Amino acid sequence: MKSLISSLPVSDWTNEWGAPVFMRYEPGSEPVEKCDYLPCIRRGENQGPFLTQEEEKRRFKEQVKSSKGFDINFEEFRCGFNYVPVDFDENYYLSDTDTTRGVIERLSRESLDRYSKRTGKGFEFVEVIKANTHPTGTAADMFYTTFRAKEPSDDQPKDFQAMVCYFFYTSNKYHSAN
Repeated sequence: MKSLISSLPVSDWTNEWGAPVFMRYEPGSEPVEKCDYLPCIRRGENQGPFLTQEEEKRRFKEQVKSSKGFDINFEEFRCGFNYVPVDFDENYYLSDTDTTRGVIERLSRESLDRYSKRTGKGFEFVEVIKANTHPTGTAADMFYTTFRAKEPSDDQPKDFQAMVCYFFYTSNKYHSAN
């Protein structure tokens, strides 16, 4: 997996792997209306493992830390945390001029362009695989995107990851992934 690294420092509200994990909702207390944390993939009430909220938080935090926010198995949890998978078919992050899928693809392409310029390699974007996000407490969301790209001389796509702080009213900040 290629890491896309930027020279920008990570802001105060993050650490080396992202924002601190916290629980947003206990099982069954999620708001009925759709909001930017939902839909989260969750396991059913009758499915194990049957963990306490503290155990779920510990396991969730371990997954976030070990994967740096990129690879979280949301199906293991019943609680709603601040990290959530991006639903590419919803458009709750943006204005009427773009789609969630379009924003994630653009952020991935821009990350790849920065990486290509820095390394002198001409990678071509292929596709977005997945993305996770968490709110930052500002007018921005942090996205953890996993996508594929290839060099023109090589037909085998490679997986890349990029951590991008998507600001709604100013330039985005591109951070290292791992």
